[in-house]
Amino acid sequence: MPTFPNDACYLMATTYAACIEFRTDEHHRRAFNASQLIEFSLEPNPDANDDKNLPPQKLSLAFSTADVVVLGWRFGLIADYLRDNRLSAICILPKRYAELDRNSAYVSAITITAVSK
Repeated sequence: MPTFPNDACYLMATTYAACIEFRTDEHHRRAFNASQLIEFSLEPNPDANDDKNLPPQKLSLAFSTADVVVLGWRFGLIADYLRDNRLSAICILPKRYAELDRNSAYVSAITITAVSK
C-alpha cells in the first residue's frame, strides 16, 4: 500500500479508486467502497465564523453505512479528485505541516459516524 509523503494529506489513484480510506492516526484506518458514496459537499465550516483559528472548510461525505466529516484548509483539489473517483485516501497531518505549502490541502480532523439501521 502506498504511503503518504510527509507533506501530503491525501493520495490519489492513477485511474480508478476502488475505495476511499480514512486514516485518523497511524494505528486507525477505515475504508469505504467508492461505489457506496451517495453524495459529498464542500462548504465553509460554520464553526469557523467565530474563531479564525478553526479550519475554514468542511468536506462532508455520505456513504451508505456512515457519514464522514473532514475539516481543514484548501480542499478544492481533494473535492475534484473525489468527483473524478480518483481519491484513494485521506489522513490527518500534524500541525507542523499546516503552513508548509500554502497551496496544499491540510486535514486537521476526520470524524466518522455510523449510520443507524
